[in-house]
Amino acid sequence: MWERWTLTAAVIGVVGSLAGSGRAQEGAAKPVRMPLDEARRTVAMLNDAYVNAVVGMHTTYVKDAGSTPAASVARQLFVAMKKQGWPETRWLSTTGRPLNPDAAPKDAFERDAVAALNKKQARFERVEKGRLRVVTVIPLVDKSCQTCHARDKVGDPVGGLSYTVYLKQ
Repeated sequence: MWERWTLTAAVIGVVGSLAGSGRAQEGAAKPVRMPLDEARRTVAMLNDAYVNAVVGMHTTYVKDAGSTPAASVARQLFVAMKKQGWPETRWLSTTGRPLNPDAAPKDAFERDAVAALNKKQARFERVEKGRLRVVTVIPLVDKSCQTCHARDKVGDPVGGLSYTVYLKQ
């Protein structure tokens, strides 16, 4: 248990260092706003960090059905980053049977994204209402993922990461 929290703290520190522009302040109530091209780069950086952290946590700590899912630990990271003003990130189920009901698509954008990811598209984006919205695919990486995702095959899109970035006008 202690190792999991140590890893979570380390991941938060690494992501914060990578983001490094210093614009998000501790306790920031307002989301960081950025130009569109910077928003796209930020999503790419966050996606790389989050995906690598989840895969690392999964391969290191998830040993059986009784283990805390790496996705649950990552969700804590998403909340911590949002509190700092960084782009909102959430898990999105692409299977129609989310393990966590909070991962069901919330709106038309996310439903469109799920349809695109299920057609083998790796990324789906839309600019709307002053926000960049992006969903990136999370495939079932290997057989160990079937501990929780028993009905899915390796390579299937089992989820996505949904990002919302507020744009500078």
